[in-house]
Amino acid sequence: MIAFLIFVVLPALVGLGLSFFDWDLFSTPEFVGVDNFVRLIGDAAMWKSLGVTALFVIMGVLPTTVLGFCLAVVANSGIRGASAFRILYFLPLVASSAVASAIWINIYQPRAGLLNSIIGLFGVQGPAWLTDPATARPALVLMMIWSALPVVIILYIAALQRIPDDLYSAAALDGANKWRQLWSITWPSVAGTTGLVLVLQLIGFLGGTLETALIMTGGGPLGETTSLALYAYNVGFERREVGYASAVSLFQLAILAVGFVLYRIVMHGRTARA
Repeated sequence: MIAFLIFVVLPALVGLGLSFFDWDLFSTPEFVGVDNFVRLIGDAAMWKSLGVTALFVIMGVLPTTVLGFCLAVVANSGIRGASAFRILYFLPLVASSAVASAIWINIYQPRAGLLNSIIGLFGVQGPAWLTDPATARPALVLMMIWSALPVVIILYIAALQRIPDDLYSAAALDGANKWRQLWSITWPSVAGTTGLVLVLQLIGFLGGTLETALIMTGGGPLGETTSLALYAYNVGFERREVGYASAVSLFQLAILAVGFVLYRIVMHGRTARA
């Protein structure tokens, strides 16, 4: 609790306070009231970064959830190779964001990268993944999905192992095949875990783009990977507008809070109908 207060609560309160000031990291902070929040409304660059963030969320959250569920079903099955797969899916967890970004930068190299080398075997010339506006964002999303999958798979495996085997035995006696059992028993039984995964991935794709985009693309090309988190970082540490950067960060937090409240309302409605 002490560590949480020092490293989470206290910085959050300081950030909240700084959002009401104009400060360049060196001079004395100047109180400006709500001017920083009013400025958000007319900031075209901020709105563009918000759109980029929304695209990251749309492209990443649902695919990560669905793919994580499918891979968890495979890992939890008794098919040959499932044990080896459990080791492989855990590997991304041992790499930090910086290390993972460095690995994927090499994979995406236009000439000597692994991905373009594989594509070249089929006689196709691969693009410059991280410098082409058409491919930079999908390339980052793919890397983030790869990084997020281990936690999603672990959560789903834990949920799958809580489903009683008697349900599957009864369904088999009634003539339900594997696909029917997956859709009618497995998927509904892990609904609570799916909600948790969606919330965690929403948080991850809202804020996790900062380190990934900063290291891999620097927010380029042409701002195609400048998320809201990275925009706040650039405003605070490159333009040295710390107060306004704090306001942008609080705006992002408010978006996340609204998303969480909507999720709770939807889940409460589902529980009430059940």
